[in-house]
Amino acid sequence: MIFPITKGYFKKIFFDPVQVNRLQFFVIFFVFASFFLGVIAVRGEEISLGQALELFYKNNYDILINKYEIDKAYGDYVGAKLLPNPNLSLSGIGLKTQGLPRRSDDTQLTAKIDQLIELGGKRKLRKGAATATLVATKLSHQDVIRTLIIGFYTVYYNLQLDRLNVEFAGYDLGRFDKTQEVAERRFAAGFLSLIDYTKIKIARIDLENGLTNFEKQFRADLESFNFLVASEITLEPSRLTMQETPAEYDEGSLIETALNNRYDLLSLQKQSEAAQKGISLAKAQAIPDITVGGEYDAFGADSRPRVGAEISFPLPLFNRNQGEILKKNAEYKQIEEQIKKTKRQITSDIRQSLNNYQASLKIFEAYKTRKKEVEDLLNKSEAAFSLGGITVLDLLDARKTYRDFVTRYNQGLIQMLLNQELIKLYTGEIR
Repeated sequence: MIFPITKGYFKKIFFDPVQVNRLQFFVIFFVFASFFLGVIAVRGEEISLGQALELFYKNNYDILINKYEIDKAYGDYVGAKLLPNPNLSLSGIGLKTQGLPRRSDDTQLTAKIDQLIELGGKRKLRKGAATATLVATKLSHQDVIRTLIIGFYTVYYNLQLDRLNVEFAGYDLGRFDKTQEVAERRFAAGFLSLIDYTKIKIARIDLENGLTNFEKQFRADLESFNFLVASEITLEPSRLTMQETPAEYDEGSLIETALNNRYDLLSLQKQSEAAQKGISLAKAQAIPDITVGGEYDAFGADSRPRVGAEISFPLPLFNRNQGEILKKNAEYKQIEEQIKKTKRQITSDIRQSLNNYQASLKIFEAYKTRKKEVEDLLNKSEAAFSLGGITVLDLLDARKTYRDFVTRYNQGLIQMLLNQELIKLYTGEIR
């Protein structure tokens, strides 16, 4: 079951009406309603997470730039399938140079065509290596998307945190205004000193500045979000939804899933296959190719015809492609070591992401268990101040404790949700 973080959610978080008297309830309700009617206007058109991801896949500049690597690999694949071009040559000797060309007894005209024929299965091996490289490039592109989407989710959840901070800061400011009205009446009646009344007014400036800073951060993250999706108009993610019950994970299952699904590992495995074919191709290059040709000659003034054929091939006496074979073997071993490293990296990624998630969940749960206690503290402090039961410093200290608590509560919530999303990404899941 999921539920949206909505106005009712904040009402549930920030105060419990049963714990305050009737007058306080109506005051708080008025502030609460005023806050949600006017605090934060939508900065742009709201879109769902699914719509934002669709735009990200379609428009993100880095994804589009990297996608051309696939086109380049496909070009190599097409080139690997092609046959060598034949070579045509024309020559003439013994032509008179004075006046128009004239033939004589020593005139010879030659037309010759040669065709290289590759032996040792070179074309097949070259095609196989290019095919494996093309598949590896496609997989590598998917891993680029997986890496980039980590940044997308980070910005997305930062925006959700910004929204919570802005809304809470506006709510807290509106609630403080009611406290300031109480202080003003007490000051007018002579029950509050000038210095204490001034402290109340100065405290409001800090709340205003806090709201301004949260608004600034929201706009900055909103710009980053729109850059990632390359939107021509300003878009804003819709409100966050979350699972009521946190997810649980098994480390072994996560590692197994990641080793089967991670695109960086799958790409390296295909690169290893391409490297093996590259070794075979390098060895095949030591097998001499042959060139066959046909020749037509015309001799003398009467163009006596002659037809001939030839075959040629190099003798592999000195260069048997030893250097290239050694190079391809080294490339293959290098990729194999990279595969071992990536497998270990995947295991480390899963363990670290799971550890981060479990730690953030524990932190959030700790704040969650103390939430009502802190809310009651503020409610009682405000009620006591209105009756003159506590000093201004006590009230401001209680408010600071409450404000810091809710800020950390929101941070804990968003960090827990982000870490939960990152677990999926580290297993290779992209959606």
